[in-house]
Amino acid sequence: MAALRSPTSDAVHGDAFTNQDFTNFPLNETDWIVVFNSRAGTLPKPTTKQANEQPKLAEDSKTAALQAWDDIVSRLLAVHLQFRIQDWGNGKLALFVRCPNKVIQREVYRSRVLDWLNDSGISELEPPVTLSGLDLPPLTPAERLRLVHELLTTPTYEGGAGITMDEAVVGVTDAVGGKFIEAIFAPHDKEFANRWIKNWAKKWLLTNQDLDAIRDYAGEKVAYYFAFLRFYLTALTVPALVGAVTWLTQGEFSPVYGVALSLWSIVFIALWNRQASSYATRWGTRNYSKIEKIRPEFRPTKMMVDPVTHERQPFYPYWKRWVFQSAVTLPTTLASIAFLSSVVFVIVTSDVFFHRFYDGPGKSFVGFLPTIGYAAAIPTLQSYYARLATRLSEAENYSTDTQYAASFAQKLFTFNSLVAFFALFAESYLFIPFSTYIGARLKSQGWISSMAFDLGPGSMQARLAYLVITAQVINAFTEVVVPLLTTKYGTVRKGLEKNNQERQKETEEESWVRRARKEFERPAYDVAGDYSEMAIQFGYIMLFSTSYSLTPLFCLLNNFFELRTDAFKICKATRRPTPQRADNIGPWLNNLRLIAYVGSSLTIPSLVTLYRNWNPQQDAGEQAWERLPVCLASILVAEHLYLLLKYIVDEAMKSVPSRGGERRKRAEFELKKTYLLKAGIDILAGGQGGKVRWAEKAGNSEDAVLYGIALKAIHEIVG
Repeated sequence: MAALRSPTSDAVHGDAFTNQDFTNFPLNETDWIVVFNSRAGTLPKPTTKQANEQPKLAEDSKTAALQAWDDIVSRLLAVHLQFRIQDWGNGKLALFVRCPNKVIQREVYRSRVLDWLNDSGISELEPPVTLSGLDLPPLTPAERLRLVHELLTTPTYEGGAGITMDEAVVGVTDAVGGKFIEAIFAPHDKEFANRWIKNWAKKWLLTNQDLDAIRDYAGEKVAYYFAFLRFYLTALTVPALVGAVTWLTQGEFSPVYGVALSLWSIVFIALWNRQASSYATRWGTRNYSKIEKIRPEFRPTKMMVDPVTHERQPFYPYWKRWVFQSAVTLPTTLASIAFLSSVVFVIVTSDVFFHRFYDGPGKSFVGFLPTIGYAAAIPTLQSYYARLATRLSEAENYSTDTQYAASFAQKLFTFNSLVAFFALFAESYLFIPFSTYIGARLKSQGWISSMAFDLGPGSMQARLAYLVITAQVINAFTEVVVPLLTTKYGTVRKGLEKNNQERQKETEEESWVRRARKEFERPAYDVAGDYSEMAIQFGYIMLFSTSYSLTPLFCLLNNFFELRTDAFKICKATRRPTPQRADNIGPWLNNLRLIAYVGSSLTIPSLVTLYRNWNPQQDAGEQAWERLPVCLASILVAEHLYLLLKYIVDEAMKSVPSRGGERRKRAEFELKKTYLLKAGIDILAGGQGGKVRWAEKAGNSEDAVLYGIALKAIHEIVG
C-alpha cells in the first residue's frame, strides 16, 4: 500500500502544472474528467441583516474552495496521476486525468494477483511472481477505467486519492473534494457507441460476443443487466405463447395459464442463476466481493489490526448500523410507505369513483382529475423518496459499493412496487368484491343517484392493459427523449452546439473537448432504475396477468425495443457508466423470487378462483363470499405446490453440470496438472488404459531394481 502525504497548501509547487510528466498528453487519451465547481460554496444574496457578515463569509467560502482544490491536486500527484486543466466558465475547472502506463501496469498487476489469490475467475497460468517481464492478459477499457477510478476515489489507507462528491465525509474521514466536485465521469468512446447502436439495430438477439463487448466498455454490472434482459426476453416467449393460446381457447383467468406461469417462474429464475454463474466465470468476477475496495464515503470508527493476519483494517461496529436501521431507517420507511399508500389510495379511489360510480355534472371533465393528480404527485414523491433513500443508505455507512447499492435498491424497489401494484391490489381485492356495498353506501350518502355502474374483472383488465402497454411507452419516452431534450437545451444555452462551418474550423482536440462538455450536461446513468423497471414488469406478469394473459406478449414486444433503447440511452442520453464488477444481478434476484412466490402462492390462485366465470348479473359481494372458501383452499394448496416444485427444480439444476463449472474445472485441472508434473506426479496415469505413464524424468535403473525386489517379496509370501 502506497503511503500518501497529507495535502497541504504548499503541496503543489508553482511549476507543477508545467511539468511535462504530468501535463504532456493528448486530451483524447483522458481516462476521467473531474469537474471542480469553485462556486459550490458561494452564498446566496444576503438580506439586510446579513449584509455585515457577508464579506467574512464570502472570504471563508473562497478559502474553502482554494483548500479543496489544493487537496485534490495534492492527492492526484500523490498517486502519480497525470492531469491537464481547462476553465469551463462559471467557476468550473475541468481536470482531465490520465493514468501513466507504469502506474496502470502496477495496478493491473496488483489486481490480477488479488484475483488469483481469491479465486476470482479463471487462471490457467502460474501465480504471478514479479511484475517485470510478466505477460499479463489484455486490459479492457472498462478494467482500465475501473482501476483508475479506484485510484481516484478509494481512501488513502487503500492506496487511493480519496476524492469524493459526498460533502458529509469531508473533514470526518481523509476524503477530499465534497461539494466542490460536481462530477467525476469518463468520456464516451464515440466510435464504439455508434458501432454498438448500429449493430444492435440489425439483430434480433444479442450474442455472447456482444455481451463481452458491453462488459469491455461499461463493466460487468451493466453487462449483467443486458445479459439478464436478453435471457428474460428469450424466456418470455413461453408465457407469451401459452397466454395467447389460453386467451383464445379459455378466456381470462385460465387455471391452465396460472399453473404454467407459476412453473415457468421457478424454472426461469433457476436457469438464470446458472447462467449468471457462467458469466461470472467467463468474466472473472467470482468471489470479487473479497477484494472489493472500500468506499470513500465509508466512515470507520477506528482502524483495527487483524489478530491473525496483522492487517490494518477499517472497522465500524455492526450494532451501530443495526441501531440506526431499527431506530431511523425502519420507522422512516414505514412512515413514507404509509403516506404514499394514503396518497395512492385517494387517487385510485377517486379514479374508480369518477369513472364507475359518478354520474353527475361534468363527468367527462372530472374523470381526468385523478390522472392529473397522479401525474403531479407521484413524480414529486418519487424524487423526494429517492433523495431520502440515498440519505438513509449513506447514513447506514456501508463499507463497499455492493452493500450500499443493495440497500438503496431495496428501498427503491419498495417505493416503485407500491406505486405500480397498489392500484391493482386495491381494485382486485377491495373495490370489485365490495362494489355493491360501496355503491349502496355512496347512494345512501347522496354521492350517487343510482346503482347503474359497471365494476367487475373488466376494469382490472383495463387497468393492467394500460400499465403494461401505455405506461411502458410513456416510460420509454421519459427515459430517452426527455434527457435528450434537456441535454440539448443545456448545450445550446452554453454555446456548445456548432454549425458545420464552425466544426470544420475546430482542431481535433477542440472537437473532443466540446463533445466531453456536452456529455457533462447529461445525467449520470444508474442501472438500478433499469433493473427496477424489469422487476416491476415481472410483477405485472406474475401477480396479475391471469386477468389478461396477453400481458407477457406485450412485455415481450416492449423488451425487444427496450434492449435497444437502453443501449441508445447509455450512448446518447447519459454519461458513460462507471465500470463496476458484479457476479449476478444483485438484490434484484431476491426481488424476483419474492414476486414469483407471492404470485404463485397468492394472486394467481385467488384471482382464478374469485373471478373465473364471473357473472356480471349477480351481486359482486355475494359472488366473492360464495367463492371465498375455495379461494382460501386454493391459496394453501398453491403455496405448498410452489415450494415443492421449487425444491425439485433446484435439486435437478444442481445435478446438471453447468458450462461455467465445466470451464472452471478444466482450468483448475490444467493448473494442478502443471504443478504436479513438476513434482514428478502424473495425475493422468490412471486413465491410460491400465498402463502407467511415467512422469517426466521418472523411470530409471533404480526403479527397475526396486520393482524386482518388490516382485520377489510377494512371490515369497504367496508361494
